[in-house]
Amino acid sequence: MKRNKNLEWFAFYQDLNSTELVFTNVMSSDLVEDILKGVKSKSNFRKIDSYDTLKEALRSYFMWRYWGKSEYEVIVSNWSGRDFEKKIDIWYQLEPNLDRITEYVIRELKLDF
Repeated sequence: MKRNKNLEWFAFYQDLNSTELVFTNVMSSDLVEDILKGVKSKSNFRKIDSYDTLKEALRSYFMWRYWGKSEYEVIVSNWSGRDFEKKIDIWYQLEPNLDRITEYVIRELKLDF
């Protein structure tokens, strides 16, 4: 069975070297390889054998990689003049989508638990 190893899920942040918002693919090839190794693993360490263990592996990876790191943050403010500013990072964008991301990974990698 051929698995799609080129997964894409984009989030934005401000490039520190410019004033541009840029998009990055959070589904790195390393992450995909780690998921596939976890599915094949016989040990309990990194074993991915269900929706829940995959979701937890994704949560752990994304938090480790993107949570609270200044290079992945951007300030969002209200353009209408109201006093509102919020600093968000890539993890802030991924967290509410974690179920959809997990379903996407299962579908695209053709995982069968």
